[in-house]
Amino acid sequence: MPGPSPASQPLARLLADCDVLRVRPGDEDTICALATAPGVGAIAIVRVSGQSAFRFCRPIARFLPSSIESHKAYFGTLHGRLGPLDEALVTGFAEGKSFTGEESVEFSVHGGTQISGKLIEELIACGCRLAKPGEFTYRAYMNDRIDLVQAESILSLIESRSGEGSSNALSQLKGELSGHFLDIEEDLVWMGAHIEAGIDFSSDGIELKAAPELLDRALKLEKKVAALLATYAKGRLLRDGLTVALVGAPNAGKSSLLNAVVKEDRAIVTDQPGTTRDLIEVETRLEGTPVRWVDTAGLRDAVDEAEKLGVERSRKAIESSDFVVVVMDLSDPLWKSGFQNFVSEARRFPRRQQWYVFNKVDLDSEGLGISDAKTEASKLGVGERVLFLSATQGKGIEEFQAAVLAPLRESAFAHGGVSITQARHVEGLQTILESLRRAIELIERDASPELMALELSSAVHTIHELLGKVFHEQVIDRIFKEFCLGK
Repeated sequence: MPGPSPASQPLARLLADCDVLRVRPGDEDTICALATAPGVGAIAIVRVSGQSAFRFCRPIARFLPSSIESHKAYFGTLHGRLGPLDEALVTGFAEGKSFTGEESVEFSVHGGTQISGKLIEELIACGCRLAKPGEFTYRAYMNDRIDLVQAESILSLIESRSGEGSSNALSQLKGELSGHFLDIEEDLVWMGAHIEAGIDFSSDGIELKAAPELLDRALKLEKKVAALLATYAKGRLLRDGLTVALVGAPNAGKSSLLNAVVKEDRAIVTDQPGTTRDLIEVETRLEGTPVRWVDTAGLRDAVDEAEKLGVERSRKAIESSDFVVVVMDLSDPLWKSGFQNFVSEARRFPRRQQWYVFNKVDLDSEGLGISDAKTEASKLGVGERVLFLSATQGKGIEEFQAAVLAPLRESAFAHGGVSITQARHVEGLQTILESLRRAIELIERDASPELMALELSSAVHTIHELLGKVFHEQVIDRIFKEFCLGK
């Protein structure tokens, strides 16, 4: 029987080589670093990892037994070349049972920079090397303790700025996102193998057409990848927080609303239109989520050069924000035309969250203005995105804050409980989706199976890059250099 055809070799080669990782100079060194934040504190932890960790630590921790039990803490006095250093707890981790997968030791000493600094100096004198940023996590990845997606989630967990953000990062660390990537890989490999089997049979004179099952699986996978990609919009907000631009006509009450939200006078408020000439940015936290509020200059035909620059910056703030709040003065008899203009302008940004806030309801004693505004909002199709408040009296502020947080208050994430947060993942999934759609088009046209196989092979290679099954030194360096020392 003839061997595999040339077209079927790319997928087989990818599967054979995907777990081959390159050992770089220094990877076999025993490394050490401060694992806790530098500065004054109750406890400092110094971490050691490598094939000689136990041997290099024994001259300093002379009380350690000849056979160190993994995950057991030992108490005693540490000694350096010039005498005692500190009393410490020393915990050993056997090879294959530590975070890095290597023989590891953790010293828990008294906090401050002096003791931990001297301990690291002694460890280096014994043969250790100071670890590079992220090198412990890098070794965990190299030793198959975690994949590349999980490694990235550790940094996301450390840098998370909200409760939901840390929960999402923890889900990724537990392997939920990796599981979705592995499911994508499984489908791609199944389809590739099915097509390549047909190519091999064709060399024996047996023609196999693409089965309906193949097209059905490809279409389902397309939806799966697209749905995972769609979670990035929320994932980015979980990672970075929310930017809210307060826009509107001059004297509508944007600055008063900003002051009411942050509960202090951060913006100058006067009856004179055009007071705000530059952007005023204030960061607060709403239910643990960081929110950056941007008070913009009133949008109108500027009366001088300074105001003109302010209006231009306001338009740029709208384009770069996640959430636009249009503030209108309900007491202004001309509010209706302004409202119509803002709704028309907002249609330029269909994916951006937008709310329309009618301010100064305290001046509408009979509620006629509110009734007219509701009617007009319904005509313009934005009735569900209209709020009424009084910034100066604090009425409706809580409802306004709840509306801003609505996108982040969903009980579950859009795709199986996890959202993607990394631009690298977005780029990879977009590449996979494009290859998959080209493959679907080829299947529907009953085109050359060799072309289908090449598209799927490209997609498999990309999913392997995302998981770190193939080693790209530049990608690895880019990811781990963002970590702090000791992680």
